[in-house]
Amino acid sequence: KSRGAVTPAAQTPVIGYARVSTDEQGDSGAGLDAQEDAIRTACQARGWVLTELHRETATGATTARRPLLADAIAQLEAKDGPEAIVVA
Repeated sequence: KSRGAVTPAAQTPVIGYARVSTDEQGDSGAGLDAQEDAIRTACQARGWVLTELHRETATGATTARRPLLADAIAQLEAKDGPEAIVVA
């Protein structure tokens, strides 16, 4: 194999998750946009396949108050789901 070649192992399917904690941050989009850019850049650099990206404005320390994170975790736990969650 040549150096830098993308191998099948590098074709890892992943979900991205971006979150801000206040409505003001969510309304501005700046925090979410920067996180999304970082997630996409990380996936591209590693050869990962970003299957979907969740963007959430949520507060609280539990997944009960972060439904899109809970959904991403459920997909991760599914037998045929993505192999990782990428968070900026």
